[in-house]
Amino acid sequence: MPQPQPLDAVPLVRCGDPEQGAAKSNKELQRRVKREVSKAKQKAYDELYTRLDTREGEKDLYRLARQRDQDGKAVQQVRVIKDRDGRVLTSEESVQRRWKEYFEELMNEENEREKKSRRG
Repeated sequence: MPQPQPLDAVPLVRCGDPEQGAAKSNKELQRRVKREVSKAKQKAYDELYTRLDTREGEKDLYRLARQRDQDGKAVQQVRVIKDRDGRVLTSEESVQRRWKEYFEELMNEENEREKKSRRG
C-alpha cells in the first residue's frame, strides 16, 4: 500500500517579507501539515482495517506476522569483526582467528581478585 505524502496534501505557502510574519505563517503551516498527516494516517488505517476483514487481508496478516518472526532470527552469527587495530575482518577464516585470539587473551589474563588473594 503506497504511503500518503503529507506535503502533497498541503499547498505551499509563500511569505512576502521574511522578517514579518514568517514565524506565524510557519507555525500555521506546521499545524496544517499535522492535521493533514493525521487525516492521511486515519485514512490509511481505515483502508488497512477494511482490507484485513477480507480473505486476502487475513493472508497478508499471517504473512506479515511470519515475516516479523523471521526477521529476528535472520542474524544467527556474527560475520564481521574488528581486529586489534580496528580494521574490519570479513573472511570467515580471519574472523575465526580473531575470536580465537580474543578468547585466548581473555582466558589467559590474570584476574585482579586472584592477585589480591595470593598476596594474603
